[in-house]
Parts: sequence; C-alpha cells; structure tokens
Amino acid sequence: MTTPLPPFDWDIFCCVVDNFGDIGVTWRLARQLKREGNIAAHGDEVQVRLWVDDLASFARICPGLDPAQDGQWVEGIYIQHWHETLPTDMTPARVVIEAFACELPAPFIERMAELMASQPSPPCWLNLEYLSAESWVEDCHGLASPQRVSNKSLNKYFFFPGFTAKTGGLLCEHDLIAERELWQQDEAGLAAYWASLGLPPRQEHELRVSLFTYESDALKSLVENWCQSATPVTLLLPLGRSL
Repeated sequence: MTTPLPPFDWDIFCCVVDNFGDIGVTWRLARQLKREGNIAAHGDEVQVRLWVDDLASFARICPGLDPAQDGQWVEGIYIQHWHETLPTDMTPARVVIEAFACELPAPFIERMAELMASQPSPPCWLNLEYLSAESWVEDCHGLASPQRVSNKSLNKYFFFPGFTAKTGGLLCEHDLIAERELWQQDEAGLAAYWASLGLPPRQEHELRVSLFTYESDALKSLVENWCQSATPVTLLLPLGRSL
C-alpha cells in the first residue's frame, strides 16, 4: 500500500540542461528550504518536493537517489521524476518555483488555476532566474507577469538572485561559513576527501581549484597559463561539456 504524500509547502521544477548547474542549485535550494523555509502550514515540518526530468544526471551529485524510482524521499525531500504524465493525485504546493525558465507543465498550471475556486489564494508562482550582477535586474526583481489560464488570471513573479538589497540575494545556509572554516581545519577529513577523489593530500604552496564552467576558449588559455606557473596547480573539473 502506497503511503499518501503530505501537503507540500514548496514545489521546485528543474530541467537538467547540461552539466550540473541547474540541478545543483535547485537541490541546494530544496535542502535549504527544508531546513530554513519556515512557512509550513501543516505542523512544524516544512515539506519540499523537487521535480527533475533527468534523474540519472541528478544521481551523480546525489548518491542516495535511485534513478529507477518515479518518486522517492531523499534527505527529507520528495524527489518526483518529471515526465510527460503527471501523478493523478498531484496537488500544487503553497509556493511553486519554476527554475531557470524550465516552464511548468500545462496540466500543473491548470491545477493551480483550479485551486483558486477552493482556496483563499492560489499558489505563489515564482520564476527563478539566473544569478546576475547587472544593474537592470533590480528593476525586474519581483515584477508580476499575468498569465491567463482557463479564464482565470494567475500571476507569475520574477525572482532574480543578485548582490544588492533590491534583488533576491544569494543562497547561503545560516551555518555555511562556520562549517567551511571547520572543514578547512580538519586535516584528517581533508585527506580522506582528497583520497576519495584519487588525490594525495594537498602539498604546501599547491593551489587546488574546483572550477564550474561552460565551454570557453578562456578555459584553454587559463590552463595554459597555469602550466607556465611556478606554483603547482591541481584543477578539479566535473564531468560535462567543459571537460
């Protein structure tokens, strides 16, 4: 017998385009909302559901995930495989996040519109944009984009992460800096981490760089420059098109 799903506070939709940028950010967002997104209406526990179209790619950064399962709980978050057929008993969450212009499925939007008749307010629909330092995002952050669905009007709001008080800010867990400092001081833990990647402990004066990027001629010139450096450099590049 299948255990019924709880009402969700957050729905996050992610389409894996390439590399691990989209899924990396949405997975981190889901975990932070689970821990710190204090809008739960049903008890004290926040309920988060993450919809992902490519579970095989997701599993590379989430070892506890089984790509063969259509729906599963991982770290207290419900992972739903997002494909053409949506679950029949699906109910949108209180807040629905459309990450990086992935476009919500039409039946899901229709269901959000239907809820307008039975709830005081429809789900809050956010279009999460890419991080930008450009000045124009301050004028666009928070703007509403009216959507006409089944003769009903729904607003989709633009959410722009950024570096100023007039943007949506940055993902930053409340204990991130303290955990980072502790991790960097844990010599045994660091040695075990490097060993798990097939690397020896970091040598004195060695520079170790973890780099996420898309294909770029600048990457080639950067590596060539490092090859000429007197400082030894170890470059960690995830599997993907840039590699």
